[in-house]
Amino acid sequence: MKKIFAFFSIAALGLLTVSCNINEMPKFNPDDAFAAFQKSTLKISEDGGSLTIPVHITSLGGVATTVTYEFVDGTAVKGVDYEDASGTGSLTFAATEDTKNITVNIIPHIGTFTGDLNFTVKFKSTGDVKVGASNTCTVTISDTDHPLAIILGTYTATGEGYWDGVYSWAMEYKKDVSDVTKVWIDNIFGDSGWSGDDTMFYGVVNDEKTKITVPLGQETEYKYQGTTACLLLGFDGTGGYDEGNIEIAIEDNGATLKFDNVFGPALYIPGAGYVNIIYPGIVCKK
Repeated sequence: MKKIFAFFSIAALGLLTVSCNINEMPKFNPDDAFAAFQKSTLKISEDGGSLTIPVHITSLGGVATTVTYEFVDGTAVKGVDYEDASGTGSLTFAATEDTKNITVNIIPHIGTFTGDLNFTVKFKSTGDVKVGASNTCTVTISDTDHPLAIILGTYTATGEGYWDGVYSWAMEYKKDVSDVTKVWIDNIFGDSGWSGDDTMFYGVVNDEKTKITVPLGQETEYKYQGTTACLLLGFDGTGGYDEGNIEIAIEDNGATLKFDNVFGPALYIPGAGYVNIIYPGIVCKK
């Protein structure tokens, strides 16, 4: 196959030499230039101050143009939660410039729980160039006043594995997008190869914020071999259970989380077996 490719490459090179002047540089067609947001989504904390949103002009030869843009409110409202720092609604590119930024100021509401808010920036016109595929950018403003803020974030967990003995790993607690009593636990069973949003399990926090209750038998969004959801089981030292709960005590104002001595978490794939098993009594430290 490699020899065949080489033959055709040589033949093609010969034709190119006959038909073209190899000293002639390719010419850029300004009609091929386009404007696009460098990222379609961005995130900033409500106390983050300001955010730059890059706009890029793709052009081999350079082209001058003026791009105009507008804001579309989502759950965030312009003038209440954010504002355009320049106030012009436009970016003017010289032929030598390929990137400019839209700057947005975030208006914080520290001490007030608003939930995460979002808005979108989109092009009104891209002047003399085309619109690229990334023609909008959605910005999420992360609320810093979540009721469960004391337990959100990454902890160092220490526990005894069924096969590995005592070891430590990173366990992260994430907020739910709509339920302020619920947290999602990433890597509860101590295997970083299976961490991520599609293998998280949820727990419910009591009103006093002293305990997290994690129901057993939860299924992952991830499907093993595309068909089988993984299960969160409880392990009591001898066997696994899909009914009941893992209870996690919240101590030291959220700095310490202690799993009970009844069940440790285990990840189980029906028909395939256990991925990892942890004995009861995990301790998590921020």
